[in-house]
Amino acid sequence: MTSAKDFEICSLLRKRKMEGMELLFTSYYKPLVVWADTFLRDVACAEDLVQDFFLKLWETGRFERLLPETLRSYLFTAVRNAALNKLEKADPLANACDVALHDSPWEEYDSFTDDVFRRVEEEVGKLPARSQEIIRGVYLRGKKYKELAEELGISVATVNSLLVSALKRLRQTLGDDPVKLIQLFFLKKKSDLTQ
Repeated sequence: MTSAKDFEICSLLRKRKMEGMELLFTSYYKPLVVWADTFLRDVACAEDLVQDFFLKLWETGRFERLLPETLRSYLFTAVRNAALNKLEKADPLANACDVALHDSPWEEYDSFTDDVFRRVEEEVGKLPARSQEIIRGVYLRGKKYKELAEELGISVATVNSLLVSALKRLRQTLGDDPVKLIQLFFLKKKSDLTQ
């Protein structure tokens, strides 16, 4: 059901009135930030993304094509896509370089680190087979989403969706900072493969 506010927003925007953009912002900014944060898991980053989205919407003139009946779904879909694009462009191993520069070789890590590796390997092994292929393809073999999609005969969006879902599941089972655990795990695996 379309709200009267959506009709008002679209009407003002078609007349190129800044009040329409202001009303759009006050009506949708907070819900869109919360929505973006569900993907990015970083409120400040989500706020920046939504602000950039509104700015681009105004600068490109896309607001002129907005319809009251589809306004809400357009906004949430566009912000979701922007968030997923941001995640896709992020380098998940960016911080792993620091770990690789440590003087101590992998063999000298204490039993705690070995337990972490075992735990990550065990949790990855519990994922559905396709999710395991994607996690290993992206993190272990360094494949780009497009390459992996072609190799597996699925779309890039499916690769992204399965990766996000797998990381979410790992986050739930591994605790607050599974990305660092996964980075360490796959960095060690890559090291093992090259020896």
